[in-house]
Amino acid sequence: MAAGMTDVYRIRAARTWAQARADYLSGLSAEAVCRRHDLGLSAFRRRARKYGWRRSDQVEPPPDEIDLNLYADMDMDDLARTARLRFAEAIESGRATDARRWRRLADELRREARDFDADFFRGLSKDEIASCQATMRREIEEEDEALLGPPPEG
Repeated sequence: MAAGMTDVYRIRAARTWAQARADYLSGLSAEAVCRRHDLGLSAFRRRARKYGWRRSDQVEPPPDEIDLNLYADMDMDDLARTARLRFAEAIESGRATDARRWRRLADELRREARDFDADFFRGLSKDEIASCQATMRREIEEEDEALLGPPPEG
């Protein structure tokens, strides 16, 4: 699993996530919460979605204004997945030119993510890399469950 191009993979304590959740639900923006607790925005948003951290008072940006801060802390894998989803949306709506652009971007981002992983895991065997990635995923899941219990069903 790749971190951002210059970021080191970060693991935070369960109490940090609990405080981040409380701050967010009390009205702080996701960006402010992440700055305060030194969290990655994409990781925060994934947990918020997974555990249903919602605020009824969130303000939507005006329809013509796109808030690109949403993507500020996404790693290459997240960006590639997002571009792939945009590709699928463009295909579904019959926008072939847009689809080609999104596909090219998704492919380029996947190549960058692979290059980053190759550098990050340099010198490790495939089995060691897989083990390291599985350990990182397991630690995050265990921390989530210790803090929040199992994810809601549905």
